[in-house]
Amino acid sequence: MKVTINRLDPTKVQLDITASGEDLAPFINKERDVISRRISIPGFRKGHVPAKLIDAKVGYGYILERALDGIVKNFYQKALQEHKDEIHPIDAPKFTIKELPQNPEEGLSFEADIVVRPDVKLPELDGVKIKIESPESEEDGVAEALDKLRHNYSTLVETSALIKTGNYVDMDLKIFDGDKEIESKREPSYKVGSSEIPGLDKALRGMRKGEEATFTFTPKSGENKGKELRAEIKVKDVKREELPKLDDEFAKEASEFDTLDELKAAIAKQLEARKGAEEVEVAKDAFINYLEGVEIPLPEDMLKSLLEEQEAKVGKDITKAQKAKIAEELRDAMKEQIVLDQLADDLDTKITEGDVTRFLGITAQQFNIPLPEFINMVIRNGQLEETMNTARHQKAMVEGMKKVEFTDQEGKAVDLSKYLGSEEEEAEEKKATGEAQSMAAASMAAKKANEAAQEASSAKKPSSKAKKSSAKSK
Repeated sequence: MKVTINRLDPTKVQLDITASGEDLAPFINKERDVISRRISIPGFRKGHVPAKLIDAKVGYGYILERALDGIVKNFYQKALQEHKDEIHPIDAPKFTIKELPQNPEEGLSFEADIVVRPDVKLPELDGVKIKIESPESEEDGVAEALDKLRHNYSTLVETSALIKTGNYVDMDLKIFDGDKEIESKREPSYKVGSSEIPGLDKALRGMRKGEEATFTFTPKSGENKGKELRAEIKVKDVKREELPKLDDEFAKEASEFDTLDELKAAIAKQLEARKGAEEVEVAKDAFINYLEGVEIPLPEDMLKSLLEEQEAKVGKDITKAQKAKIAEELRDAMKEQIVLDQLADDLDTKITEGDVTRFLGITAQQFNIPLPEFINMVIRNGQLEETMNTARHQKAMVEGMKKVEFTDQEGKAVDLSKYLGSEEEEAEEKKATGEAQSMAAASMAAKKANEAAQEASSAKKPSSKAKKSSAKSK
């Protein structure tokens, strides 16, 4: 097989592949065997018909046509493997047959047009500092969380006091367009301060149970947008929210903790974990933006095709703004995939079965699907290779982020080792992996040594036939 590489532009490559008749022979013979078991030729059993007779019966062209798809794909994959360091496809190839063999002695020539990952020179990582905006510290976060929890366990108590924001009102509401009533409904538990009707809350505040009021408003949206409408309200009942006392008894009722201090500590820990997770996401975005600071050629034809697919999914009513947003998201996603793929190559990132399983586990948890079921689904949908590639990208990103230093806006170092993993943990993982490999190698060596010893022992012992022969000669 001969392969010629023609680079058409930074994102397009054309492979010119030529396979000789000798290269094609195994595929043609395999197809002949299939045909041989199906046809009947007098004087020959099925499956034992000579090649020349099969060619004469069905024609060499027919055999080639049946085998051609597999031949082209096989030699294309071989060509990619031979030039794996030069060519990184990011889309399915388009094949063009240049020459078809007319007999077993002739060869096949075809072209493969491929959209490839452009060669990108990523910026340096070692010694680089990247500024990030740290999430705001939630100093009052514990108090706010406790306040929300108290509202979840609150009770409503009837009151005769003037209505104020936060009260719950049972009322009748009617809306008129002129003299025509266009809406009438009962609001059994409306919280004052949450209305989408302009002027409703203002009218309610200061009223009492049993009172009525009328006000006008102009909707800002909907079928009556811009019209002046009239609303009539009649208050049936008013209740105020009574919050439970913040003490140990409340902690026991609202959580698994026995004391309020334990509950506060748990909430603080959760908030700290959330802040750390947000900080990592901010750092990831900043890291990707840093990598994308170089020139990255994009395959415009491929982007155009993807854009048309997404637009078709939205439908005919798609707006210019939606088109622009989809196009921007597609370009950003493709840039990210290109830089992460290049980063994984630059760092020589290798993934293990454990890396893939961990990635699948996290993804399965996000979709709330049992891991075995999710793995089967990925394999069934033919997404295993894509999943492995994504897992490699994620691992490369973590490896790359460990090489740079993240700082806050004041230049103070931001420690992300808790989320990215420390050098000590990485060393321990490598040590464990090395020990496992050594144990596996030792086990394999022992197994082979045992097999060799058994073979040697068998070779020394004469066979039963040899014993009988020796006895006869005596």
